[in-house]
Amino acid sequence: MAAMFPATDTDNLAICVPGVGSTKPFSALMVACMPDLELISKGQCFPRYRFIHSKASSLMDEAPALERVDNISDTALAAFRSHYQDPGITKDAVFDYVYGVLHAPDFRARFTNDLAKSLPRIPFAPDFQAFAQAGQALATLHLNDESGPQYPLTPQTTGTGPLFTPRAMKLVGENQDVLVVNDHLRLKGIPPEAHRYQVNGRTPLGWFMDRYRITTDKHSGIRNDPNAWFPDEAAFIAAVGRIVHLSVETVGIVEGLPWALEGCGWVLRGSVFWAKAMDSRFRGNGKTDPD
Repeated sequence: MAAMFPATDTDNLAICVPGVGSTKPFSALMVACMPDLELISKGQCFPRYRFIHSKASSLMDEAPALERVDNISDTALAAFRSHYQDPGITKDAVFDYVYGVLHAPDFRARFTNDLAKSLPRIPFAPDFQAFAQAGQALATLHLNDESGPQYPLTPQTTGTGPLFTPRAMKLVGENQDVLVVNDHLRLKGIPPEAHRYQVNGRTPLGWFMDRYRITTDKHSGIRNDPNAWFPDEAAFIAAVGRIVHLSVETVGIVEGLPWALEGCGWVLRGSVFWAKAMDSRFRGNGKTDPD
């Protein structure tokens, strides 16, 4: 992991996908900081750049400098430019394209079994720009989940009290369009699209509901109280609105994607693992691929 984010302020991105042994449906999530191993089940992360320690120039050097190395190979870039006959394709665009393709419904459906056992194979989709632009839009959404726009929800209050209790939040209503936060607060107007985007086996709203409640660890007795995490009720409502907005917009982008596999070719002769599109000698899961 240190090859991806050697410091807390390292400017880098990584696409995380499930690893060997995962029992969760395939999903992909881009991050801009060090992820937890189970952010995506048994996660393997593929960074835009990797960082290596350059050799000290002399014995007097206190510490070797960090060198930033492009993690998308020149071979992969040349293959994309040649296939699409477009010399203007950049490595950043290839990174965005990969993220877009990994969200394509036909790609996930066609390779459901393969994605559960091995690294994704990246196709030459018919429309490079459509997937590169979609990947960029998805990345913007997913990287700004704490600061992005809010979906307009309608609060319904019947009193006052703490936001969180040991009892978990729940969804009610025929279309699960109402979030019951506690005995005195409900959020109405959650759209169906918010339930159609999943990452690591749950919707973002589902993960949010699971984590934001008072819990006590059985072994240590440590009490986890998220009531201290929000300055007021309005901040909490805004956080839920951002999660719902992210989900709705993701569904819109994904369902608007063209076919990824119709008449496609495959990167570098027939079929190739991600490692051919990116130099993934360090996968970011504690394992090192052989050269």
